[in-house]
Amino acid sequence: MNPIQFECPHCHAITIGDESQYGQSVQCRKCQAIILVPPAPVSATPQTARLIPGQAGRAPSTPNAAGEESDIFNLSPVARAAFGQILLGVILIGLGIGLELQAQDYPWAPPVALAALALGMLVFLLVWIRVKSCHYRLTSQRLFIRRGWLAKHVDELELYRVKDVVVDQGILQRVLGFGTITVLADDDTTPRLELADIPSPTKFKEMIRTQYRAARQREGVRPTEFMHSP
Repeated sequence: MNPIQFECPHCHAITIGDESQYGQSVQCRKCQAIILVPPAPVSATPQTARLIPGQAGRAPSTPNAAGEESDIFNLSPVARAAFGQILLGVILIGLGIGLELQAQDYPWAPPVALAALALGMLVFLLVWIRVKSCHYRLTSQRLFIRRGWLAKHVDELELYRVKDVVVDQGILQRVLGFGTITVLADDDTTPRLELADIPSPTKFKEMIRTQYRAARQREGVRPTEFMHSP
């Protein structure tokens, strides 16, 4: 703490203390009288803050007038969309473990258990490949759908060509929190794109809608220019 000095009003002795004594009653070291230390002085002029350019107030990743392309989201299908296959894999692995525990009682149990375990692992592998072999990417200008594991196929759509975005969800899909987003476009090569097994599809549908409306505005495209229905 910073040192302070104060004068006794009785004997005028100077006492040296610290900032913790502001506003406190203390005893004079010379005359032993109880005296009150004045409160801390208030600065007459506030200190000016230093601005740090390029940090606070930085704009989020949104389309801009300069045409800079930025990522909005990158997604893959959710694994819970393969609920049936996952359940089958669990049953097969559980069956294999159960038969392995009975191997001493039944001579045929070990090979059957091994087969069940192998099938269960294969089911999980197929689900993993299904999830990882599809990827959805939305930027401020384009929508990409990449499919394939070894050989890859990529569909690309300029957002200003989008006419509408639709969400489809069945009962089970609502319960598990995923669905399919269908993008309809005025494009000869990609008139319809489906983003299957998307988590929270309504939220991502609104993201696509916001970006394609902004892309239309940048390109000067009016909705009335899409005359034919999908």
